[in-house]
Amino acid sequence: MIYSVYHIDRCGAIWYTLKKVTILQIEVNILQNNDIFASELSTTRHYFQNYHFCRGNSSKRKTRIGLILNGSGTYIYLNQKLKVSKGDVVFIPENVYCYSEWYGEPDIEVVYISCFLHYESFKYGAQVVATDEDIKTDILQISHLLSKDFEAKLEAYAQFYRLLKIIVKQLKPSDFVIDTTLQTAIEYITGNWDKNIFVADIARHCCVSESTMYHLFQQNLGQTPIRFINSIRINIAIEYLENRNYSIAKISDLVGFHSENHFRKVFFDFTGMTPSTFRKHK
Repeated sequence: MIYSVYHIDRCGAIWYTLKKVTILQIEVNILQNNDIFASELSTTRHYFQNYHFCRGNSSKRKTRIGLILNGSGTYIYLNQKLKVSKGDVVFIPENVYCYSEWYGEPDIEVVYISCFLHYESFKYGAQVVATDEDIKTDILQISHLLSKDFEAKLEAYAQFYRLLKIIVKQLKPSDFVIDTTLQTAIEYITGNWDKNIFVADIARHCCVSESTMYHLFQQNLGQTPIRFINSIRINIAIEYLENRNYSIAKISDLVGFHSENHFRKVFFDFTGMTPSTFRKHK
């Protein structure tokens, strides 16, 4: 179809252009036909050196298709570990807390295409996708288009749908079920990790008992709620140690520890070294 200036489609969406542009028209009827459509398509490019711990603390976690350009890493996802290396394409489903650990010699570089996928039934877990050089090129092209003007972004959507059609055929179905109570707890924690929160606060927010909360975390994430909170705090502390000249005492306070000695102990438990030693070897 050709639209000029603006067009209101039958779904009520208004399309604006400065000149005529061809748009790939995707008809959506999610409830009747189980179609899939994407929204808020975006791209990010992550670059680090030697080592990086990446926390997945966003309250708006999108589906991500990532291309590992350099380095290797491990995604931790619902008590499972997914290892990736240079050249891999990874699929990470939305609305699931997922964090990762990366190593480079020295470079670490990952490009993500992210979006919200709207669907009636779409049961795929995190996995490495069987792919070829064409798909890797497509990911880089979409990422480039998303950083440009409006018309380029429209083309990015068109290319993304073509890419998604190919990738979905390669995905292996999963029978995983996301516990909504656990998801609510994770969202509460990622929004309040820097406060003095306790398991009782999380349980109260989710309207369950503390014992239920401990069970949910242990069963699904393989760790206690407190260790989960501390993992976020330590990951953020690592970012401060890598990128800021703050004192250890200030970092301890910024990430929610009210005792510097306790912070040092927990940091050593997660990394195998003290904060000062880590800063020297960053």
